[in-house]
Amino acid sequence: MAPRRPRPDKLETENKSKNSCRMMNGTTGTSVKCVLVGDCAVGKTALLVRFTSETFPDCYRPTVYENTGVDVFMDGIQISLGLWDTAGNDTFRQIRPMSYQQADVVLLCYSVANPTTLASIQQKWIGEVREYLPRVPVLVVGTQTDLRDMGPYRDRCTTASDGKKVAHEIRAKGYLECSALINRGVQQVFECAVRTAVNQARKRTRRRLFDLNPCHVS
Repeated sequence: MAPRRPRPDKLETENKSKNSCRMMNGTTGTSVKCVLVGDCAVGKTALLVRFTSETFPDCYRPTVYENTGVDVFMDGIQISLGLWDTAGNDTFRQIRPMSYQQADVVLLCYSVANPTTLASIQQKWIGEVREYLPRVPVLVVGTQTDLRDMGPYRDRCTTASDGKKVAHEIRAKGYLECSALINRGVQQVFECAVRTAVNQARKRTRRRLFDLNPCHVS
């Protein structure tokens, strides 16, 4: 049966059990592995929870190693999307490489309310990712954008231009922003991740996997 065609402005998802997604870097072209990295408390887990369950976690719980999967429908094509959450704490640095194996795209996440986490993208995370995944595309994702509009962090928040500058300097495929709290930009982050991974894999293997419209980001 052909997959359902989504609304053109929305990436539809269907939850899957953990460990159920095969990887595009293997033998299949119908699945994508997406890994989220970044400092502690930048909102990686909240971003995943919002995307997969359309809810927001009620408290902060540090992640050690977590993965889940959803079926997504894009341009009439069904894709298995594996989502891997990683620990930002260096206590678990030896565990993180397990998440990197066979990744198709990496989201480098930072909080727009904490400039230190943006600096970490350049000083720490891109180096670690490139050590294990030298040719896999990366996207820079600014999270918690709602804090620009409310709360005590408004005056110190980084701008979109700050994030785009870092993305350009590390040669990321693009820059996106989102807020898991108010569900702003979340769908676009993962839609772009899937499109970037699929199109990069097609270029790398020099074979036709399937057609997805390209992702246009800053």
